Amino acid sequence: MWYTGTATVTTGSVEVIGDANVDFVSNVFPGDAFISAGNGLSIEILRADSRGKLILARPYSGPSGGFAFSVQPTQDYMRTLALGITDLKNAYGGYRDTILQGAFPDGSLAAPGMRFTADQDTGVARLGDNILALVAGGVARLTADLNGATIRGAYCNMTDAEFPQYIVSRAGVGSWRMGGLQAGSNSWALQLNAAPFLTVDTAGNLLVGIASAPEHTITKGAGQGSAVLRVRSNAAGALDSFVVASVSAYTPNGAGAAVYLGHSTATNRSLNTSGTINASGADYAEYMLKAAGCGVIAKGDVCGVDRDGKLTRAWADAVSFVVKSTDPSYVGGDTWAAHLPPRPDAPGAEPLPPALPVVPAEGADDAEVAAYQDGLAAYPVHVAQYRIDHDAWAAATAAYARDLSTWEAQLEAARVCVDRIAFCGQVPCNVSGHFEVGDYIVAAQDGDGIAAVAVKADAITLPQYMARIGKVWAIRDGRAWIDVQHG
Repeated sequence: MWYTGTATVTTGSVEVIGDANVDFVSNVFPGDAFISAGNGLSIEILRADSRGKLILARPYSGPSGGFAFSVQPTQDYMRTLALGITDLKNAYGGYRDTILQGAFPDGSLAAPGMRFTADQDTGVARLGDNILALVAGGVARLTADLNGATIRGAYCNMTDAEFPQYIVSRAGVGSWRMGGLQAGSNSWALQLNAAPFLTVDTAGNLLVGIASAPEHTITKGAGQGSAVLRVRSNAAGALDSFVVASVSAYTPNGAGAAVYLGHSTATNRSLNTSGTINASGADYAEYMLKAAGCGVIAKGDVCGVDRDGKLTRAWADAVSFVVKSTDPSYVGGDTWAAHLPPRPDAPGAEPLPPALPVVPAEGADDAEVAAYQDGLAAYPVHVAQYRIDHDAWAAATAAYARDLSTWEAQLEAARVCVDRIAFCGQVPCNVSGHFEVGDYIVAAQDGDGIAAVAVKADAITLPQYMARIGKVWAIRDGRAWIDVQHG
């Protein structure tokens, strides 16, 4: 069907400008013939540039001006279309046989075979036979080959609902799982045969060998004397810096300390070192029981020992004399709390409430919807179990607080029955009267009690020397420092 209208043409120009009523785009095709009343000649149309503008295949040769026109349809449009399709096939036919069938080029780290237009160095690349890489920023962040996957510099940012129960798992005999989320605790674990053997709980504790505990724990089945934990240096020969061995007895005093050690029943040893042991104290002391009514003995005071080997502050009961330690570097006889039961164990971490299943997004597949429905159905069961677990935890916490208070009261009651007495080393001594460096310190009666007095070296008697407590070797801050010398 012919198309007609009014348009302006210009001598020597390929442009045809139609009036306001013209629509070249909807009515004209490439290859049609344009005929202007200006000269009546047919000229091939190259294309319609817009509703009101045509581009001719050759310049118009007639007079310039606005003239009526007609457009004659031809079969050339079909030929032009066929040529265009052929050009398209020649240009993009290779994609039909590769990418459009899911076969991508290898690419490189700088330009992965599968990449993004706005981020050309991020995507997926093939690094070699059976080697696949997930690339970000031109760097292989995760590679997978026949041996499995290797992650480099990767991190995971998911909601609780999105997070899988296990990152890696192997089913069957000797099954193992990595990254198992423990039910009700959100702890992270390595598991073997469905039992966790390494766990990081919500309190940041690293638990090795047991499922739960209130402290960092490493457990290893080993015979007495065999290594449980070994720390080695990087030096040539890989020397051991620190070794913790298995023991068969553990009965240390339960009072506060930085380190507790068990001992071997074969040798009764707790600690062996190949070098010196440095301590900040100045004397060696031992715990001694107090006699009834002894009361508090101040640091540096001289006191007596009665016939039962107990400490006394009464002159009449004393058969020998000692001085109380002030700053010991080592204390023996630390068994005064051995009759007490073990310190109560704290309960584990507080159970966490279960998370309500997240509603699937619109358009989610059937599997996601089914999983959500299953989770929703199981949610009340999880809530009920959480309440049981939390009630049990609350009861255990209350019992622990009560038992700990009772145990600490028993510990303090046992502690006040003993004191640390210096047996060698240097001790500041509370001396009555005048003293000088070189004087001997001996016990003297002070009413019903006991005092320490100084005796000159040239005036000391044999009985006094035989019962001496020490000798003044220095005076610091007005106090006599003595080297302990029990007679």
